[in-house]
Amino acid sequence: MTTTLAEMRDGLHVSVSQIKCYLRCPRQYQFRYVLGAEPEFIPANLVLGSAVHEGLAAYYRSVMATGDSPEQDVCRAAFYGTLVGFRKNKLPIKDGEGIEAQGEALLKVFYETVYEDPPNVVGVEVPFTIDINDPVSGEILEERLVGALDLVVREENKHVVGEHKTAAKKWSRAQIKYDIQLSAYKLVARKLGLGEVGLRLQLLTKTKKPKMIVENTDRTDRDEREFLETVVGVLRAIDAQVFFPIRNGMCCGCAFQLRCSST
Repeated sequence: MTTTLAEMRDGLHVSVSQIKCYLRCPRQYQFRYVLGAEPEFIPANLVLGSAVHEGLAAYYRSVMATGDSPEQDVCRAAFYGTLVGFRKNKLPIKDGEGIEAQGEALLKVFYETVYEDPPNVVGVEVPFTIDINDPVSGEILEERLVGALDLVVREENKHVVGEHKTAAKKWSRAQIKYDIQLSAYKLVARKLGLGEVGLRLQLLTKTKKPKMIVENTDRTDRDEREFLETVVGVLRAIDAQVFFPIRNGMCCGCAFQLRCSST
């Protein structure tokens, strides 16, 4: 019987999203994951990104089942279904006006890019749980790394693992090179027995004229080691209750800003 992502989260675990949260601001991590504080609002970027992500997942699930591109309404239905779920939440969506139009535009450019040549999809939102090994001491930590691979496709003689993102603009080469989500995907894919996989970033830009940018990349053994070093370092800092604030331009979009300012 296949273990679900929810079941994998039952034990002591950490996700790449949690690691990224700590790296952005340890105090935000404390509010969200340690104290379980209620956020003051839901950021519009989170809502849009999540809803578009579900639209893409619905497209790829249909392709995996049939081998052909579905009607665009399949993507739109998943997008709006996710959006309705967010709007039912008692928390307000900050700067949420125009999400529908923006989402429609992003899904349209995605669909127009992929519908004529759908890939050979072998997995969508593939759940995983793997051990976290300290690359220095060899110790296996109590926590496990848990998450899901956005997309796995088969191309010629290898698998390619894809990550979906929405962003204000095209990513720089450095952003692509050092994104820890992609580093995690490489490590996970190997441990899941997928062999030497390729990595692909599918970026939908929220520019005046939306674009879908596809970037193929890879990770080395050193990149995987540095990812593990980062995860282990963050977990040890959390165990030591190191939760300092990081003040920068992102504070205005933080859903814990009022609580933080009064701490």
